Amino acid sequence: MTEDVSRGLADLNDLERALVDAARTGTTLTCGAADSGEPGETGDPSRSIRAQLLRELVLGRHGPVDPRGIRLTGARITGVVDLDNVAACAGMKLAGCLFEERVTAWNARLPWLDLTSSWLPGFRGNLIDVEAGLWLTGTVIVGSGSGGAVGLHRARIRGSLDLSDAQIVNDSGAAVRAIGLEVTGSVFMSAAELTGTGSRGAVQLFGAHIGGILTMSSAKITNRSGKALVASQLRVEGNLNCEGVKASGEDFGGAISLLGAHVGGDAFFRNTEITNRSGLALDFEHAHVVGKVFLLRSTLCSEPDGAGRCEDPTLVDLNGFEYGALESSPGQPVSWQDWLHIIRHHTKYYRPAPYQALASVERGAGHDGNVRRILIAQQKDLHQRAPDSLGNRSTRWFHWLWGALAGYGYLARRTAVALFLALITAGGLGAWAGQVAEGGHHVGERVSSFSSPVGLPCTTVELIGLGLDRGLPLAPTGVRARCDLNPDTNGAAAFTVAIWLLQAAIWGLATLALAGYTGLIRKPT
Repeated sequence: MTEDVSRGLADLNDLERALVDAARTGTTLTCGAADSGEPGETGDPSRSIRAQLLRELVLGRHGPVDPRGIRLTGARITGVVDLDNVAACAGMKLAGCLFEERVTAWNARLPWLDLTSSWLPGFRGNLIDVEAGLWLTGTVIVGSGSGGAVGLHRARIRGSLDLSDAQIVNDSGAAVRAIGLEVTGSVFMSAAELTGTGSRGAVQLFGAHIGGILTMSSAKITNRSGKALVASQLRVEGNLNCEGVKASGEDFGGAISLLGAHVGGDAFFRNTEITNRSGLALDFEHAHVVGKVFLLRSTLCSEPDGAGRCEDPTLVDLNGFEYGALESSPGQPVSWQDWLHIIRHHTKYYRPAPYQALASVERGAGHDGNVRRILIAQQKDLHQRAPDSLGNRSTRWFHWLWGALAGYGYLARRTAVALFLALITAGGLGAWAGQVAEGGHHVGERVSSFSSPVGLPCTTVELIGLGLDRGLPLAPTGVRARCDLNPDTNGAAAFTVAIWLLQAAIWGLATLALAGYTGLIRKPT
């Protein structure tokens, strides 16, 4: 792909000619130390290289370039590095260089590009196609515009993208705009400082697909007028590492948005600090983590009050969030109580899906007792935060009673105990009726003496049987043929009404017990 040398720059200075020679031999041309203050900080023209020469070199206009590529350190690059639509014959490593103008590589095809520790006013790489990797490690980029200080819209990188330790600032748009980015390798943003502006987010990874891992550990992402990180519909085949991230945003939709994201490995959110005074901190709605989620309660929760509530809770959206397991560190599961606290006190609205997801994880671990507690907590939250969905006042009252007596169908033993106590009460009413005397008669006495001047008392066993006979909805004991409530006494009516009420309660308890054991009312709401 060599072109006629005459088509390139003819008036090369000594440093530029040295760069051409270095490109042909694959050696590194060092113009100054890459790690001593601002690179290329001297205004000495002898350290300046025109950006046009770089384009001509990768187009082969100054002869063939060694497969090791163009290697330059500590130079000042003047003019716009224009690689638009270039099909480069070799990669470039421009380390520790100062770029007076932005680097633009729209729709370019490059073997690889390394701008490690360089200073530049913007990188526009929309639709770029990089065969090996793109390294912006330790770069300082101060750009502007809605296209992002680093623009990688629909870029394709078949190696890795490295933004570790980079400092990227944009006062009128995103720090990194990588919507639809495709990376077959991994993306590294560890310890990067990324500051953007606008409602669309400081870091935009909407619809990006990463074949390896995405690590943002210890990164600082700031946006005072919108989201910090927008990664909706992101797909990461490996792990997602957000440990130690400090994210600050101002947007109702969440400082960090992972709406509908998919993580094929584990997701790490330990020691993450998220600030969003306008709304959510984390948006996990309909996100799916195949592996484990590492999250500490302290990441979202200050010290709770006596009722377990937080005074100023950090809010998250967990609706439809699916995960394989919860752990605080490898091999140490997150307490299901802590996660339940987050669902109850750190979500803005009641949603059934987070409870169901947590119950599914605990069910898979064989913790059936925890599953019941989680689902009971779900019903309590429904009653407290979404009572209108239950219906009118009587329906809400019945829902509360159902919870108190039957644990919403998940504590059938409680219902059985209540039923047993109701039966004891019925027997007790019968025994009491035999002790209430009125005009020579007892409220409960032998049937044969109802018309006699003086009634004949029943035995204690008969009186208890009387109470059970009248209280039981079914299966009468037959004791009433011998011993019953005397209708001629004033107290008989009161005891009859009391037993009717008790009979209705026994009917209800029996129904709840049966439904609880058969699972007829165990439906997620």
